[in-house]
Amino acid sequence: MKRIIPILFCCLVALAACQKKNAPLFRGDYSFKTSGSVVLDEIVADGETGDSFTVSLPNEIGQLEISDLDNGKDSVLVVMNTMGGEVVVTHAFCKDNEIFLRDFKKNTLLFTGDSLTLKNDLRVKASGQMYEDNTLILNMVYEGEAETNDRSFKIYGDDIRMAAIRN
Repeated sequence: MKRIIPILFCCLVALAACQKKNAPLFRGDYSFKTSGSVVLDEIVADGETGDSFTVSLPNEIGQLEISDLDNGKDSVLVVMNTMGGEVVVTHAFCKDNEIFLRDFKKNTLLFTGDSLTLKNDLRVKASGQMYEDNTLILNMVYEGEAETNDRSFKIYGDDIRMAAIRN
């Protein structure tokens, strides 16, 4: 019995030393919904005035998976699978109850009040926090450009939120 206690203690210390500090908090499968709005500013020649639109993003729903990477740090792999849309893969860094995603590209469809439909490539910056160990809220910033047949727009939005709940 005296030999078992030191062996058990050594095993527990070894297991604690191998675990990543912050990444396990985020690891798992989530269902998500993204919403928000962006501003479209028409790109025009100098001296001209272009149109500006505030456009609500279509609500996106899908699955989010966060997995540990085997590099011994608090890095994770984030896979976002939007229903009826694309799959986005990026890396992230976890610190305490916060997660910081590496910038990634994304496609989305925007509809304006003038029946203008834009498909575009956006650059997305995102970071967020974990609440109550099962709800992840990501704050996102979208930046990019879009074109139609005869018009070009700069896109910017910093009030985009993704709410993800662990399955």
